[in-house]
Amino acid sequence: MNDSGRPWTRGPRRPRGNLVKRNHVAPGYSFPSASSTEVWKHHIPPVASVESLDDPRIARLLGVPPGTAVLRRFRVTGPESEPPFQINVSWIHPRVADIPGVSEQAPGPGDWLYRLEKAGHWPLSWMEIHRARMPSKEEAALLEIPTNLPVLEIVRVGTSGDDGKPVEVTEYIVASDRVETIHVLHRHESARDPWPDDVEDSHDQDEAGGS
Repeated sequence: MNDSGRPWTRGPRRPRGNLVKRNHVAPGYSFPSASSTEVWKHHIPPVASVESLDDPRIARLLGVPPGTAVLRRFRVTGPESEPPFQINVSWIHPRVADIPGVSEQAPGPGDWLYRLEKAGHWPLSWMEIHRARMPSKEEAALLEIPTNLPVLEIVRVGTSGDDGKPVEVTEYIVASDRVETIHVLHRHESARDPWPDDVEDSHDQDEAGGS
C-alpha cells in the first residue's frame, strides 16, 4: 500500500542505456528511459513557470547563483499502461529561456531542445550524474510508491554547442525498482593493444627472481 492507502502497483523494470535518439514523428529527442516505440503520457498536466532556483547544486551545474529566477518545466511521465515512471524537472538558463517554443508543450518529447538547437546552440551535448537517495513525500506521492523505497536521481546537464556553457539542467527521479542502468566500459589506452606473446614467460621469470 502507498502512503495514501491505495494499492501500490509496480511496473516492469526498464533498462536504461546511453543513447539519445531523434524523434521520427516530430522534431525533438528521446532520452534513454523513453527511447522505445511505446507511447508515453503525462500523468499530471505539464507545467512551465518561472521559479526561484534555490538548490545550490543544481544552480552550480546551470551556472547561475542560487535564488535566481529560472524557467522550470515540470513533468510526471510514463508509459500509458503503467503507473508514473519518472518525475522530470528541467531548469532552463535565463539566457535561452525566451527562445520561442522553449516554455511550450509540443506534441513530441524534447521539442524544446530542438528549439534551443535551432536558435544557434547546435549540437547540444549532455552529461549525467546518477545517485540513489530516498524520495520526498511529494515525490513518493507523484510516483505512487512508498516513502521507504529509494529512488534513482539522474541529473542531466545540457551544454551549448555554440559557447560550451550549460543551457539546461534536468532532474529525473525514478523509483529504484523500475529501472536498471547499462554502462559500456571503455579500455584505457594502456589496455588497447593485444597482450605480447612473451608476457607469461616474463611473469614466470619475475616470480622466479623474487623467490
